[in-house]
Amino acid sequence: MSEEKSEAQHLEKTIDALENSIENETATGSSTGINSWIKTLSDHTGFKTIVNDLEKLKEAIADKDGKKIYTLLEKLGDETVKAAEKADGKESASIKKLGKTLLKGSKLIEKLVGKGEEK
Repeated sequence: MSEEKSEAQHLEKTIDALENSIENETATGSSTGINSWIKTLSDHTGFKTIVNDLEKLKEAIADKDGKKIYTLLEKLGDETVKAAEKADGKESASIKKLGKTLLKGSKLIEKLVGKGEEK
């Protein structure tokens, strides 16, 4: 039961961090959060694609590749919303909220860096 609680807390911390980062337009601490999710999801079956995309996201952030970041955030957001459908009760709502927050972040970054080539 404590593992479920810690995962729920992890989920809430991630949502809060993402919402604050989006509002403040920063990526502070994102690597730590991404590493934590990679570790968490690696312990569960069925999340290989998400783990691979998180690895790619970490690299894109390090490279400051805005287009790759918003593309990966959008993909991760979509996959997270789909995963929420398989979750139970309150956890499902939190996972869906995380997915929607990732999608919101992708749109913000897309706006900041532009969709096409740099002008």
